[in-house]
Amino acid sequence: MKKEIKLSDIPKRQPYQAPEGYFDRLPMRVMERTAAKEQEQTTWLPNLWRPLRLAVAPLLLLLLFVGVYFYSKSSESEKQIINLATVSDTAIMDYLSTYATLETADFAELNNLREQELPAEVLNVSATAAEEELEYYNLNDIDY
Repeated sequence: MKKEIKLSDIPKRQPYQAPEGYFDRLPMRVMERTAAKEQEQTTWLPNLWRPLRLAVAPLLLLLLFVGVYFYSKSSESEKQIINLATVSDTAIMDYLSTYATLETADFAELNNLREQELPAEVLNVSATAAEEELEYYNLNDIDY
Protein backbone atom coordinates (compact mmCIF):
# COMPACT_ATOMS: atom_id res chain seq x y z
CA MET A 1 0.00 0.00 0.00
CA LYS A 2 2.52 2.56 0.98
CA LYS A 3 5.33 2.87 -1.39
CA GLU A 4 8.51 4.45 -0.13
CA ILE A 5 9.58 7.47 -2.14
CA LYS A 6 13.26 8.16 -2.58
CA LEU A 7 14.57 11.53 -3.68
CA SER A 8 16.95 9.88 -6.08
CA ASP A 9 13.97 8.41 -7.96
CA ILE A 10 12.44 11.86 -8.65
CA PRO A 11 13.57 13.24 -12.01
CA LYS A 12 15.56 16.48 -11.88
CA ARG A 13 14.17 19.26 -14.02
CA GLN A 14 13.99 23.07 -13.78
CA PRO A 15 10.30 24.24 -13.74
CA TYR A 16 11.24 27.96 -13.83
CA GLN A 17 13.16 29.73 -16.54
CA ALA A 18 14.68 33.20 -16.50
CA PRO A 19 13.89 35.51 -19.44
CA GLU A 20 16.58 36.08 -22.02
CA GLY A 21 19.27 38.49 -20.80
CA TYR A 22 17.68 38.92 -17.34
CA PHE A 23 20.87 38.52 -15.37
CA ASP A 24 22.74 40.78 -17.81
CA ARG A 25 20.31 43.66 -17.19
CA LEU A 26 19.81 43.04 -13.42
CA PRO A 27 22.78 45.11 -12.09
CA MET A 28 21.74 48.15 -14.13
CA ARG A 29 18.13 47.97 -12.97
CA VAL A 30 19.20 47.73 -9.33
CA MET A 31 21.54 50.70 -9.72
CA GLU A 32 18.81 52.81 -11.37
CA ARG A 33 16.33 52.10 -8.58
CA THR A 34 18.75 52.84 -5.74
CA ALA A 35 19.97 56.04 -7.41
CA ALA A 36 16.38 57.28 -7.73
CA LYS A 37 15.74 56.65 -4.01
CA GLU A 38 18.90 58.51 -3.02
CA GLN A 39 17.86 61.53 -5.08
CA GLU A 40 14.41 61.58 -3.42
CA GLN A 41 15.91 61.60 0.08
CA THR A 42 18.16 64.58 -0.53
CA THR A 43 15.27 67.03 -0.08
CA TRP A 44 15.69 69.20 3.02
CA LEU A 45 12.14 69.11 4.40
CA PRO A 46 11.96 65.45 5.48
CA ASN A 47 15.48 65.69 6.87
CA LEU A 48 14.51 68.72 8.92
CA TRP A 49 11.17 67.41 10.16
CA ARG A 50 12.50 64.35 12.02
CA PRO A 51 14.65 66.14 14.61
CA LEU A 52 12.23 69.05 14.71
CA ARG A 53 9.23 66.94 15.71
CA LEU A 54 11.27 65.41 18.53
CA ALA A 55 11.88 68.92 19.87
CA VAL A 56 8.39 70.29 19.22
CA ALA A 57 6.50 67.59 21.12
CA PRO A 58 8.06 68.31 24.56
CA LEU A 59 7.78 72.06 23.99
CA LEU A 60 4.06 71.80 23.26
CA LEU A 61 3.60 69.66 26.36
CA LEU A 62 5.52 72.18 28.46
CA LEU A 63 3.42 75.06 27.10
CA LEU A 64 0.26 73.12 27.93
CA PHE A 65 1.37 72.59 31.55
CA VAL A 66 2.39 76.25 31.95
CA GLY A 67 -0.95 77.40 30.54
CA VAL A 68 -2.92 75.16 32.88
CA TYR A 69 -0.84 76.31 35.86
CA PHE A 70 -1.35 80.02 35.19
CA TYR A 71 -5.04 79.55 34.41
CA SER A 72 -5.62 77.73 37.70
CA LYS A 73 -3.48 80.27 39.57
CA SER A 74 -5.47 83.24 38.25
CA SER A 75 -8.83 81.62 38.97
CA GLU A 76 -7.76 80.93 42.58
CA SER A 77 -6.69 84.53 43.15
CA GLU A 78 -9.98 85.83 41.73
CA LYS A 79 -11.93 83.63 44.14
CA GLN A 80 -10.00 84.91 47.17
CA ILE A 81 -10.74 88.60 46.65
CA ILE A 82 -13.57 89.53 49.00
CA ASN A 83 -14.63 93.01 49.91
CA LEU A 84 -15.08 92.97 53.68
CA ALA A 85 -17.23 96.08 53.53
CA THR A 86 -19.96 94.02 51.89
CA VAL A 87 -19.94 91.43 54.67
CA SER A 88 -22.49 92.20 57.35
CA ASP A 89 -21.55 92.54 61.00
CA THR A 90 -23.77 89.62 61.99
CA ALA A 91 -22.00 87.37 59.45
CA ILE A 92 -18.63 88.38 60.90
CA MET A 93 -19.84 87.74 64.42
CA ASP A 94 -21.28 84.35 63.44
CA TYR A 95 -18.02 83.38 61.78
CA LEU A 96 -15.93 84.44 64.77
CA SER A 97 -18.20 82.68 67.22
CA THR A 98 -18.06 79.47 65.17
CA TYR A 99 -14.41 79.24 64.17
CA ALA A 100 -12.48 81.46 66.59
CA THR A 101 -11.89 80.85 70.26
CA LEU A 102 -13.38 84.07 71.52
CA GLU A 103 -15.15 84.74 74.75
CA THR A 104 -18.09 87.04 75.36
CA ALA A 105 -15.75 89.61 76.88
CA ASP A 106 -14.02 89.92 73.50
CA PHE A 107 -17.33 90.69 71.79
CA ALA A 108 -18.12 93.33 74.39
CA GLU A 109 -14.73 94.93 73.76
CA LEU A 110 -15.46 95.05 70.00
CA ASN A 111 -18.70 96.91 70.65
CA ASN A 112 -16.89 99.40 72.91
CA LEU A 113 -14.29 100.07 70.19
CA ARG A 114 -16.99 101.06 67.70
CA GLU A 115 -18.28 103.76 69.99
CA GLN A 116 -14.84 105.19 70.81
CA GLU A 117 -12.67 107.38 68.71
CA LEU A 118 -9.27 105.83 68.26
CA PRO A 119 -6.25 108.06 68.83
CA ALA A 120 -3.74 108.60 66.04
CA GLU A 121 -1.09 106.52 67.89
CA VAL A 122 -3.28 103.40 67.57
CA LEU A 123 -3.93 103.98 63.90
CA ASN A 124 -0.25 104.80 63.13
CA VAL A 125 -1.33 107.84 61.14
CA SER A 126 0.20 111.28 61.49
CA ALA A 127 -2.09 114.30 61.74
CA THR A 128 -0.79 115.77 58.47
CA ALA A 129 -1.36 112.51 56.59
CA ALA A 130 -4.92 112.34 57.96
CA GLU A 131 -5.61 115.94 56.88
CA GLU A 132 -4.24 115.29 53.39
CA GLU A 133 -6.44 112.22 53.05
CA LEU A 134 -9.54 114.07 54.22
CA GLU A 135 -8.86 116.92 51.79
CA TYR A 136 -8.78 114.39 48.95
CA TYR A 137 -12.39 113.39 49.60
CA ASN A 138 -15.18 115.92 49.44
CA LEU A 139 -17.01 114.99 52.61
CA ASN A 140 -19.86 117.47 52.07
CA ASP A 141 -21.20 115.46 49.12
CA ILE A 142 -21.34 112.12 50.96
CA ASP A 143 -24.68 111.12 52.55
CA TYR A 144 -24.32 109.48 55.91
